[in-house]
Formats: sequence, C-alpha cells, structure tokens
Amino acid sequence: MLSPMQPEQLLELLQREDIPVPQCALEQWARHAALIREWNKVASLVSIGDSRQLETVHLPDALSLVSVVARLGLGGATLLDIGPGGGYPAIPMKIALPDLAVTLVERSVKKVGFLRKVVAALGLQGVEIIHGDFPAAVQGRTMALVTARAVEAPAKIQQALVEWMPVDGVFLCQSGAPAEFNGEMFHVEHWEDHWSTDGARRGELFIVRRNA
Repeated sequence: MLSPMQPEQLLELLQREDIPVPQCALEQWARHAALIREWNKVASLVSIGDSRQLETVHLPDALSLVSVVARLGLGGATLLDIGPGGGYPAIPMKIALPDLAVTLVERSVKKVGFLRKVVAALGLQGVEIIHGDFPAAVQGRTMALVTARAVEAPAKIQQALVEWMPVDGVFLCQSGAPAEFNGEMFHVEHWEDHWSTDGARRGELFIVRRNA
C-alpha cells in the first residue's frame, strides 16, 4: 500500500474529478472522526486500532465510493447504508455529496444514538436513521444505492438483497466476490480505478446492478 492520503489531498482529488465537494467538508470529516473517538468507549464504534486510522484509512475508503457514485450519475439518489456503525462510509459520502439522500439502518441502540448525535452536530439534512435489521426495517421501500461495508454476516445480507433490490438498483459490494448475485437478474462488475491502485480503497469493490 502506498503512503496514506491526508484529508486535504482527498478533497483536492475529488475536486479534480469535477465533484463539487463543499469547502466545509474538511471540517465536517474531522468533526465526525473526533466524535467517534469521543464516544467510542460508550458505543463500541470501532476498534482501538481503527480509531487511530479514521482519517488515513476509513475516510479515503469512504470517499473512494464518492468517486464511483459520481461516475454512475447517482449523486442525487437515495443511499441505504446497512450496519453503518460509526457512520462509515455513508456520513463522509453525505458530506461530500450533499444532494445524496441517506438512510442508515443500524441494529445497535447505542450506535443509533451516536449516529443521531453526529447528524445533529454536523447539521446534516436528508439523513434518516432507522433502528432495526435489514431488510425488515425498510420493507416496502426502495433505494437506488446500497452499501454494507462492515456487516457481520455479508452472505446473509447479500441473500436478502437478492430479493430486496429494485430494478436498476446498485449495490457497492466491499465484502468480497458477491457470490449470491448470479444469473441474468444481476450484472456484476469488478471495479478498479485510481483509488484502488493508489491504495485508498480497502480491498476489492464490485458493482452489482439489478437488471430489468
């Protein structure tokens, strides 16, 4: 892996991709990380090791998805983040793409409370936080974009997404090759770009789209 990129470099990189990230993004990303460290002992948001790498590992990984969302033309879509924990990747993505509507589904009461504090502290609009399990918590609803970066049972989530995903829905899969999505109903693309080669993205990324 190459040397970690700093938040200022990440902002510049996104702006060079013609993604109009608000200037307040640096301050909000930093505030988000500070809140995670402040509340980590109470809500068990990240491991001690991860708490030291929020800006240099978790933030770049989240922002690598911003680049993908922009290239797919989904910057104004609705993002469902399953099991966001401390808010990665959805909160940094929302900060970078203010028009992105975000729904967070989290099963932990403590983490739900923390996410509400983050949204209030950062003054984010268009963020819905739901306490519950996927897919029951969003039954009957559709979102164009899905992330589930750090769930405990990725295969189980993928099985549920097979039934739940709407036509043209996109799942940004970061939990290994999405074996559950096979047949003509889904198109799976292994996505590689400069965020991958520069070492900013953690692991592999697969774009899963449900066909009509």
